[in-house]
Amino acid sequence: MPITRRDAVIGGLLAPVALPGIAKAQQQDKVSIGHVMASDFVPLFVGKEKGIFAKHNLDVTNVRVPIIVNIPPAILSGSLQMGAATMPLLLQAVDGGLDLVLIAGASRHLRSQSKIGLMVRSDLKIEKPEDLKGKKIGVAGFNSTMDIFARKWLMTKGINPRDVSFVEAQFPSMPDLLRSGTVDAVTITDPFRTLAVNSKAGYVFAEYFADVVPDALMIGYIATRDWATKNPNVIREFREGLAEANKWTLDNFADAQEIEQKVLNNKSPAPPTLSLAATPQDLQVYIDVGKELGLYNTQLDPKKIVWP
Repeated sequence: MPITRRDAVIGGLLAPVALPGIAKAQQQDKVSIGHVMASDFVPLFVGKEKGIFAKHNLDVTNVRVPIIVNIPPAILSGSLQMGAATMPLLLQAVDGGLDLVLIAGASRHLRSQSKIGLMVRSDLKIEKPEDLKGKKIGVAGFNSTMDIFARKWLMTKGINPRDVSFVEAQFPSMPDLLRSGTVDAVTITDPFRTLAVNSKAGYVFAEYFADVVPDALMIGYIATRDWATKNPNVIREFREGLAEANKWTLDNFADAQEIEQKVLNNKSPAPPTLSLAATPQDLQVYIDVGKELGLYNTQLDPKKIVWP
C-alpha cells in the first residue's frame, strides 16, 4: 500500500560527517509510549525492533495498556510521556480540564478501505435504517468513536438515537453476542468483522462510519502540553522515526505481521491505513458531532489541541 504524499518522509537527509576528536555520541532521549492491542501500533514495534527510533536518538519503551482510557492518567502521572488516544477520548479529557495535545496521527479510516461496519445478526432481516428502531446495538464503549458516529449515522437517517438501545460490548465477543441473540447488531471492525462474516454470525448492513466521515483520523498520539513544550526535539524525532517505521511496515508487511504476532499474538489480515497526519479539521469533525450529541461542556479549539 503506498504512503500518501502528506505522510512521506522527507527524503535526501544526509548523515552528519563525524570529524575525529570533535564528534561525540549523542545521548538518546528516553521516552515511554503507551499503546493498546491494535494493528495501528505495529509501527511502534517495528521502530523499536528495527532500530529506527534509535537512529533518531530515541530510547523508546513501548508500554501495553489494557484499556485506552487509562493512558491519559498515565501520561499525567509521568509514567508515560506519550500514548495512544482516540479523538473522542482526547476531546473529553481536554473538555474535562486536562491540558493534552495531539502530537501525531497513527491511522485513519477511509471509505475506500472501510473496515468498520454496522453488522446485523444473521437471523434478523433489516431492510432499511428504520427497522433498527427498538433494536439492541453493541458498541465498544459509550462515547467511543464508533458509538458517537453510530448515533450520528442514525440521525442522518432521521432516527432518534434514543429509539435504539445501545449496550457496551468488547470486539472479540461481538460475533458470539450476535449468534446468541444477545444483541441485534454491532458496530464492528476488522479483524473481528471478517471473522464474524466468515462464521456467518452476521452480515454487514451499512458502512455507517464511512457514510458519516469518508476520511477520519481514528487514533493518534498525545502528550501533555507542558512536556511537549519542553521536548520539541523529541517530538520531531518521534514523528520522523514513526514516518520511517510506517513506510517500512507497509513495504514489508509480511515481516511486520511477524513482529505483530510476537508482540500482540495476532496477525492483521491487511495493513492498517497508517498516517501521521493530524490537523485541526480532523478534530473539528469530532467536535461538531459531539456538540450535536451534547458531549462537551466547553468551547473546544482544535487549533490549540493539535501540536504544531
